[in-house]
Amino acid sequence: MNEYKYDDITIGTEASFVKTVTPEMEDAFRTITGDENPLHKDDSFAVETGEGRFKSHVSFGMLTASLYSTLAGVYLPGKYSLIHSFEDLSFTNPVYAGDELTVSGKVIDKTDDFKLIVVKAMIKNGDGKTVSKAKIKIIVMK
Repeated sequence: MNEYKYDDITIGTEASFVKTVTPEMEDAFRTITGDENPLHKDDSFAVETGEGRFKSHVSFGMLTASLYSTLAGVYLPGKYSLIHSFEDLSFTNPVYAGDELTVSGKVIDKTDDFKLIVVKAMIKNGDGKTVSKAKIKIIVMK
């Protein structure tokens, strides 16, 4: 876990990590949220309903987006992180169980009065396609 303090961070500071989405992660997310939409668990339904856009059931977008919490809370800034808000969160391509995702972020702004940083974040799949992007406002507690 990184322990960046506010004064250690400069515009341009970057971090990234890799995570593979598993069926167990999807099951845990389904249990926590109660989201039983068949698009997220039934391959035939997803392929048929998606009219060829999907190769199997689609992983939960918010499961993918939850990796932004890991980016902030473990990597950038890490230990002293408190997520304030998200802007422009979007999902641009589907994610499937077994996909290896690269989550990355870069500091694009700082507000000294509030010890707040803005991180431009994105998640790419193993094919290099962006599957999600967001701007994350994070308060750095030290």
